[in-house]
Amino acid sequence: MEENCSENLKNAPNWLKEMPKTDLHCHLGGSIRLNTLIELADKYGIELKDKDGARIPVNDVNKLKENLVCKNKSNKSLEKYLNSITICESVFKKAEAFQRVAYEVCEDAHKENVKIFELRFGPTRYESESLRLYEIVEATLDGLEKASKDFNMHAGLIICGIRTDEKATKKAAEIAVNYQEKGIVGFDLAGKEEGYRPKQFREIIKPVLNNFLPVTIHAGEEDTVGSIAEALIELNARRIGHGTSLRESTKLMEYMDEARIGIEICMTSNVDSGCVAAYETHPVRSYFQRNLRISINTDNRTISDTTVTNEYLMLMSKLGLKQEDIYKLGRHGIKSAFLDSRETKKSLDEFDAYKKG
Repeated sequence: MEENCSENLKNAPNWLKEMPKTDLHCHLGGSIRLNTLIELADKYGIELKDKDGARIPVNDVNKLKENLVCKNKSNKSLEKYLNSITICESVFKKAEAFQRVAYEVCEDAHKENVKIFELRFGPTRYESESLRLYEIVEATLDGLEKASKDFNMHAGLIICGIRTDEKATKKAAEIAVNYQEKGIVGFDLAGKEEGYRPKQFREIIKPVLNNFLPVTIHAGEEDTVGSIAEALIELNARRIGHGTSLRESTKLMEYMDEARIGIEICMTSNVDSGCVAAYETHPVRSYFQRNLRISINTDNRTISDTTVTNEYLMLMSKLGLKQEDIYKLGRHGIKSAFLDSRETKKSLDEFDAYKKG
C-alpha cells in the first residue's frame, strides 16, 4: 500500500525540507484545496457529481477525498484520473475562483520551499457567455503575480491546448501569445493523447512557434514513443510531460540527452493513473542513470495527494536514490524551467549556496 503523503512529510529529513525546489508540471484544476472546493461549490450553488451523475457529498472533507483522490484505487486508468480533475474544475465559474486557487496552489508550493513554480491549465475549458477567456487568464495571472511577491518565488503560467478540440486549442495558442509578456511562460498540449498526435497541431499552434514561446507537450504517457518524437520534431518541444514510453527508444533517449530536452517526471500521478504499475517499475531511475534532464513534479497535488517533497521521498525509498542524487535532480529542475538565462544562473547560484550550507 502507498504511504500517506502527510505522514511522509513529517518524517522527511531537514535537508530535503529546506532544499530549494521546482515544480514545473502542476495542473490548476487538480490541485485545488478540498476545503476551497467545498466553499466554492457552496458559494456558487454547484452540486458535485461523479461521471455517472451521482451526487458527491461535500459536507465532509474526508468523504470528498475518498471520491476524488486517486490513491489505492482498483482498475486505474488515465480516463478515471482525468474524471476526478473534471469534478474539481466544475467550481471554476467566476474569475475570482481562478485568482484564489492560483494563489493558494502557489502558497502550498511555497510551504515546501518551491522557488520556481509553473502552473498550467486549459482556459478554454471554462469559457462561457458570462465568463470571457481574457477574464479567466487575467484572473489566474493576478493570483500568480500576487503569490510571486508574497512568497518570493518565480510563478509562471503555462497555457494548455486541448487535444480533442482543435478550435479551442487554436484560441488557447492565440491568447498565450497575447499574454506572453505578462506571465505566460509556455504552451502545452494536454488531454487524451492516443489518437491525437502532436503532428496534427503544428499549423494550429503556429502563433506559439512563430513567437518563440517555449513549448512543453504531454507525450508518451498513454501513447508510444512516436508521440514524443513528433512533439520534438513537429512542435519544437523543449520539455516533455511524463515521457514514460521514452524507454522504448535508446536512440531517442540519446538525442534528448545530447539536446538537453527536459522530461517532466510525475511519478505518483503515473502510478495513480495506471500509466506505470508501481513506483518500483517507473522508468525514472533508468532515465536518471542515463543523465537525462529530469525534473520532479506533482502533476495534480490534490488528486494524487502529493507534494514535490513527497515525490523525492518516493525516489529515495522506492528506487534507492541518495541525497546527492536528489541534489542533482534539483539542479536539473532549475535548468529545465522556462526562465531567462540570468534568472536561471541566479537560481542555480542560490541552490549551490544552499548545498554549501
